[in-house]
Amino acid sequence: MTIVTHVLSIPLEPRDARAGGKLRAKLEAMGAEDSTLGVEVGPVGEIVLKGISETQLEWVVGHLQRQPELAFKVGLPEVQYRETITRTIDWTYTHKLPDPPQYAVLRIQLTPLIRGSGIEIEIRCPSDEIPPHIPLPEFQRAIDTGVHAACKAGVIDGYPLTDLQAVILDAGWHDEDSTAEAFEIAARMGLREALPRARPWLLEPTMVVVALTPEEFLSDVIADFNQRRGKVQGLAMHGTIAAITATVPFANLAGYENDLRAMTQRRGACTMAFDHYSEVPPRLEGEEILPVGAAMRA
Repeated sequence: MTIVTHVLSIPLEPRDARAGGKLRAKLEAMGAEDSTLGVEVGPVGEIVLKGISETQLEWVVGHLQRQPELAFKVGLPEVQYRETITRTIDWTYTHKLPDPPQYAVLRIQLTPLIRGSGIEIEIRCPSDEIPPHIPLPEFQRAIDTGVHAACKAGVIDGYPLTDLQAVILDAGWHDEDSTAEAFEIAARMGLREALPRARPWLLEPTMVVVALTPEEFLSDVIADFNQRRGKVQGLAMHGTIAAITATVPFANLAGYENDLRAMTQRRGACTMAFDHYSEVPPRLEGEEILPVGAAMRA
């Protein structure tokens, strides 16, 4: 099974509930035919459309706008960033409530992982340090649920976390007040407390782009890649046509197809696909993240 990485999302706000139902049904039908489209309901009831390129979502939105019964407003597109950590942290968290009584202690070690690893969870504390009245599978599920819940939104800009390992080194409990629910809360809140201390960092989707251009425009196309923080990976000549392969941050590819045609007198073409997530350079860290997709907002 191929996992699709959505690099761009756009919220669609239906005119009313009836139009929203029709819009959702239409998008789900389109998603059944095209696995690269994603649909979910946002925090305020908006329908969030996700895709793999700006051109793809432009086409989908344009197609839907030509159907009056699907009346909706188009929100601002947003690049699908991720967050991670860049240093190991050892953190102990105590969850304690008087009413209803709850008690759980977890010592959690967070460690950064290589790109593409996702979220890993491991329980390393000795068996005699795990509450004997909570079955191990139930204890594991509680930890997993708490960690994954905490990783849904990072501490920088609220993007999902990835590429980190959470290891449970020790656990403390009370015979009556320690439940699976208490340990789930301890895992979630402990992770949230530890994250700011693990030097969180923003990750951006990076695309591999293959641009075809007549040889006379080769230097212009390469210079344009450089301006977009791109890195040329390869160059091949096919007669008088140059094929340039580069990796480029997706946030810097807004309008690229039109720009390429303009700089090559409409004789250039390109393809692009998601390649990997990479750390946002330090000079950009903390700057405002601007959405892409100006054509969809016009």
